[in-house]
Amino acid sequence: MDKIPAHLTGVPATALLEQYLRALDSDARHPILADPWAPKAVRRLDYDFASFRSAAMGRFAVALRSRVMDLWITRYLARHPDATVVDLGSGLDNRSFRVDPPPGHLWFDLDFPDVIDLARRLYPERPGRTGIGASVLDPDWLKQIPGDRPVVVVADGLFGFLAEEEVREVFRRIVDHFPTGEIVFNDISTRARDRHAKQPPALFERLGIEEKWALQDARAAERLDERLLLVEKLDQTDMPLLALSPPHYRLLCSLITMVPAWRESGWILRHRF
Repeated sequence: MDKIPAHLTGVPATALLEQYLRALDSDARHPILADPWAPKAVRRLDYDFASFRSAAMGRFAVALRSRVMDLWITRYLARHPDATVVDLGSGLDNRSFRVDPPPGHLWFDLDFPDVIDLARRLYPERPGRTGIGASVLDPDWLKQIPGDRPVVVVADGLFGFLAEEEVREVFRRIVDHFPTGEIVFNDISTRARDRHAKQPPALFERLGIEEKWALQDARAAERLDERLLLVEKLDQTDMPLLALSPPHYRLLCSLITMVPAWRESGWILRHRF
């Protein structure tokens, strides 16, 4: 089978990075997420994935937070049989196949047009799922999604690449458009962002990626839009699912939590509106 060229740069290139990390998890002896599509996608793409080897440790964090988000989406769909799912900055993640919602739900993947086009070439069509090629900052993408159903919105690794006012506007548009719902997302803390600013990750420097909005605390989103209510939070280095990771990663997370300046480096959050 012919390779599919993957010419993504800047923030869109993180779609390739995260798919590579999910593939590493799937190929591990004891995977956490066990996404069967990720290794297939990596093998089909014409890209130098060896350039991501320095970030291989990130596979644990990616797999853990993806598993948490999948679980939260699944629970929401069980409570709302007619709900819509919107995956903001969906990248090359085939989350809809992992969650596998029953008939009746609508699913929308949103990302830059070149990323959505690449995903369409990698995966089969799925009833009820639609890919939207647009920037999350484009005010018109919501016009393609019915606003008369409850919604669960997931933003995995997205908001940290936006400025605070941009995140505020995305929240406002979502809450204005849907009658009720939840927003599930993750982000690093301001402490972690400031550390990275002093010593930027080499991979992000090479890709030309800047970390922008970060969380002063777990209730930062509530201050951006008072209609959002934090209902669940997980510290990315201190949560029950860490038991699924190997001993050396659990030890690393334990050491991080013991250092005051490194505690609360980021969260996985679930908000209701």
